[in-house]
Amino acid sequence: ALNKMEKEWEPMQLQIHPYRETGTGVLKGVDDINAILDEHITMTQTIMFSAFKGPFEDRIEEWNRKLCCVSDVLEAWIAVQRNWLYLQPIFESADINRQLPAEGKKFSTVDKGWRQAITHAKQNSQVLEYCDSDKLLERFKESEILLDQVQKGLSDYLETKRSVFARFYFLSNDELLSIL
Repeated sequence: ALNKMEKEWEPMQLQIHPYRETGTGVLKGVDDINAILDEHITMTQTIMFSAFKGPFEDRIEEWNRKLCCVSDVLEAWIAVQRNWLYLQPIFESADINRQLPAEGKKFSTVDKGWRQAITHAKQNSQVLEYCDSDKLLERFKESEILLDQVQKGLSDYLETKRSVFARFYFLSNDELLSIL
């Protein structure tokens, strides 16, 4: 069963597609990877409870660790990607960066890490090889925290603009950003 699962992962590649004119890309096709990942995690955990696992115990535990790590990395990656896709066009604007220098710097840090991760993913697109990395997981978690701080700073900035001109309260954040 372990050999069969390992064989199923061999053709699995990360699908990195170019994103607009940014010079970087985004991860797509994660649903297929997650479906196989969920199925294999369940199967591996079933095998872990088998009475006959003795000779394969270390291999089973390593395989389970690998699948869980890949799952965590992909989950964090998608969360960062979602926030990055929202904030990237906003912080592309020089005016916003001038108004929010601290948030601009944090976004720039995340953007640099994002571009590195995408470049490395293009070079090594095997899902199991690239995503089985605690270092990558840590980088994505740090990026997620920074992007949350950037979004909070952006929301606070928009609230100050709304308090100056009450009609802005009737606009969504996106509409207000396009006006500003």
